[in-house]
Amino acid sequence: MHQTKTTIIALACSAIFWSCATPAQNSAAPATTPTAAENVQRLPGTVIIPASDFLHDIPKGNTITEAGPRSGWLFNNTGLVLNSPTNQMTRVQIPEAGTYYLYVRSQGQAGKGGFKVAVNDKVTADTFGRGELSWKQGGTFELQAGTADVKITRINTGAVVDVLVLSKNPSLTEEDIKPYQLHPDVKLLKEYKIPQSNAVKFGDVNGDGQTDFMVLERDFSATMFDHSGKELWSWKAPEEYTKERSEFEAPGVLWDFDKDGKAEVAHWRFMDGKEWLVIADGQTGNIKRKTEWPTKPLPHVYNNFRLAIGKLEKGQPNQLVAFTDMGGTMNITAYNANLKQLWQHTENRKKDNLGHYVYPVDLNKDGIDEVLVGSLLLDANGKKIWDRFDLLDDNHDHADSYKFGDVDGDGNLDIVTANSEVGVIVYKAMTGDILWQNTAEHSQQVQVGNFLENVPGPQVVIGGRTYGNRQINEPYLSSQLYWFDNKGNLIKKWPGNPINGNPDFVKGNWRGNGQDEVFWYKFRLNNKGTGELYFPDPVFHMFDFMGKGAEEVITLNRGILRVYGHSQANYSNQDSKKNLDYLKGTVVNHTHY
Repeated sequence: MHQTKTTIIALACSAIFWSCATPAQNSAAPATTPTAAENVQRLPGTVIIPASDFLHDIPKGNTITEAGPRSGWLFNNTGLVLNSPTNQMTRVQIPEAGTYYLYVRSQGQAGKGGFKVAVNDKVTADTFGRGELSWKQGGTFELQAGTADVKITRINTGAVVDVLVLSKNPSLTEEDIKPYQLHPDVKLLKEYKIPQSNAVKFGDVNGDGQTDFMVLERDFSATMFDHSGKELWSWKAPEEYTKERSEFEAPGVLWDFDKDGKAEVAHWRFMDGKEWLVIADGQTGNIKRKTEWPTKPLPHVYNNFRLAIGKLEKGQPNQLVAFTDMGGTMNITAYNANLKQLWQHTENRKKDNLGHYVYPVDLNKDGIDEVLVGSLLLDANGKKIWDRFDLLDDNHDHADSYKFGDVDGDGNLDIVTANSEVGVIVYKAMTGDILWQNTAEHSQQVQVGNFLENVPGPQVVIGGRTYGNRQINEPYLSSQLYWFDNKGNLIKKWPGNPINGNPDFVKGNWRGNGQDEVFWYKFRLNNKGTGELYFPDPVFHMFDFMGKGAEEVITLNRGILRVYGHSQANYSNQDSKKNLDYLKGTVVNHTHY
């Protein structure tokens, strides 16, 4: 096996909070987390205003950015790029009357661009956002206790701001506010440095009851890590046909096919000039079983190659379903635990016409999965139940993602789809009949659940993607939330304009109280459908990673995998992953899209 080194950065440490009431540990913080009373003493009369507070009504043209190798850290790892001259304003609560010093952390071009700050009706004399990233005092303000308006104004475009602070402390420093990033609900539990990847798969490969994970790189290489972050093995994909491999996720899953308490790895390998579907030992990477990869012979293109665990027979889930989209020919192929082929369904369609993933789900509650791929539903024997190619005959208008829930309240699962430019469609699961449909830009990501206050539920929320003109320096991908009630009526959008990125949703039992909460991008979505910044990186997955009964949020960005829990979670100490249906449906069968 080809070996590469990796390190685990932090274990079981608290997250960093922006709240002035509850900071937590980071490298600059004390060894123990201070109490709320201690925090008041440390930063009295201080209001921290992160850049994310200005996102609710972000004007067209403004974007968000993250810290890079040259910029060091940004507060909350989130800066606001002021590409629009439109003013931005937020309202803050001033804790007590008195003289407050304004501090601005910003950067820009030397002698160009920049902005001023207004607090209520007073505008700063100084201009910020010129030159290197700096922390600069901006004058004093006489403020009364209560609400104050803070505005970024007189903008000459191009500057970046990551945080403003109003404080009675005339000598406040950047180091003073570092422990107050992010939200006090958030607790960092694990942090791993991994190879650059957009696909990480989870399971227990050594039988110790803890979550291990496999990192799949874009060239289909695979590296296995245990729960501590120790690398167990790696397999390096050969360079042949590397350029043809998919821009999407590489195929792979972790599952205990042998029922010995230790998960094996199912993934793609290239050996002796041929492609193989292999089941390998999870601890060593040694091949246990293999069969030819279910595509036509090379050369071929790599579009959507995915693997998922299915329950295609009575009993426990233990079958493997492969989806291979070669463009022009697409196969859905089912195997048993020994990689004996059970059946194969073939469609001759253009790239992406069947979407990006395969979903084995028990839609009719008979204990056996149906298999959903694109606008096609198959039974457990590979026979077609229905298709809706009449609605989505163009391969560009495919289903980017699916979620499942009882939208109409009849006790049966419905299928909620994000269908590119066609929009959102909710189907009756076993017939394909449409319950309702609506438009939401290029509908990319979707989630369903009871999230909003005083809105008929369950609600459906869509990440509506927009595409920018890169020739005029617009972000290529941006997204905005569209909230719908259970009849398909549009409730609201958030934020005011799309923000740059390709964000996903995760949903789960964050507090351990049995109530699902939903997260999008770096935000927790509250019961008004508005985002509150919770994480420094985009959300990637959510499940009971720690095995204590609550569900943790997993973020992934630039080779860093982090696991966050609620700081006051109510843990049952019952590992949800012991339930194989939960393990299959919530943990293992996971995709960004």
